[in-house]
Amino acid sequence: MKLLIREIIIVLMSLIVINESVKLSAVKNKYHKGVKAYTDERWTECIAQFEESISLYRVYRKRIINCRLKCNRNQYNSEIQNNIEDLKIYELLLKKTVCLKQCIESVADTHLQEEFQDIIPIMSARKPFEYLHVCYFQMNALPKAASAAYTFHVGHPDDITMLNNVKYYSQQPEVDVNEIEDLLIENFMIYYKNGKDAYNKNDWEKTITNFEEAIKDYFSVENNCRAECELQPDQQISSEFIITIANNVASLLHCQQQCQDILKKFSYQSGIEFLTDVLDYLQISYYYTKDYEGAAEAVSTYMVMIPDAEDMIENKKFYSSLVDKEAFVNRSDIVYYFKRDTYEKMILNLFHKDSDEGSFKIKDEL
Repeated sequence: MKLLIREIIIVLMSLIVINESVKLSAVKNKYHKGVKAYTDERWTECIAQFEESISLYRVYRKRIINCRLKCNRNQYNSEIQNNIEDLKIYELLLKKTVCLKQCIESVADTHLQEEFQDIIPIMSARKPFEYLHVCYFQMNALPKAASAAYTFHVGHPDDITMLNNVKYYSQQPEVDVNEIEDLLIENFMIYYKNGKDAYNKNDWEKTITNFEEAIKDYFSVENNCRAECELQPDQQISSEFIITIANNVASLLHCQQQCQDILKKFSYQSGIEFLTDVLDYLQISYYYTKDYEGAAEAVSTYMVMIPDAEDMIENKKFYSSLVDKEAFVNRSDIVYYFKRDTYEKMILNLFHKDSDEGSFKIKDEL
């Protein structure tokens, strides 16, 4: 129910600016007006300005990500019949560039202006919530203050002051501890928690529903994060073309690999670790619902990533007595993810092979 309410709120906030170009300058303007209202102790305006900045940034971020995803997924017709000296690659990059510029300018017309881009790391760091919890507190809206403080704390777990604020709010009689939530939590985290709760209660159908949704939504979240990595404002340009390209590719891949860090909140160190664990829950749940084909598929896909897992080897032998060998098929979405992750790590290892310090930059010594 809580997940549905969150989705409705997000949709309603998005409708406010659905027919307008979302300017990054507007996000920055609202944020700084919120800071000014906070400094002047105008708490109602403080709340209004920061809430609007968060709403605008949510829509802005979604539209920029959608542009990048759309242009990356487009099928471009090549006018070059033979790939001579990588000309097809250059052609593809140029066509993607045209697509991206046109899309971004139509939905967020100040995105490409560097003077406004400094607001992006501020919003990404959840900075508005550091102010918002105080403004809510001053207006005696303690439940909202608690969630705002917790939302900032999730992004800054080492911030002792904010942790103490969360503890303080948790002790207030007006605050229900169970209602304190991360206001920016990703849906897959909710599905994951619901899946584990259902598993512990032997509610196999609900376990399957939630874990399947967790996988699907995690892929979406990571892909969105990977798209955000395409903004590389701090890259240095070498006098050598190839070195510049290599530096940017390595920086991009490093950033995209770090998108998996969101899983550390559940003590997973990688996307592969997360997926294999969820597949293990699923194969057990499918077994108890007598969906042996679903269980076989989960086991087979698990073994693509960890082929020597002894438990899964035994599980495969067990399910072989219940289903035909054709049932041991691999899930294409997970196999694609595994291959991409493996190749990216291979490329980064190649990049660092001759680096003593593990720097993400090739030295221009030519």
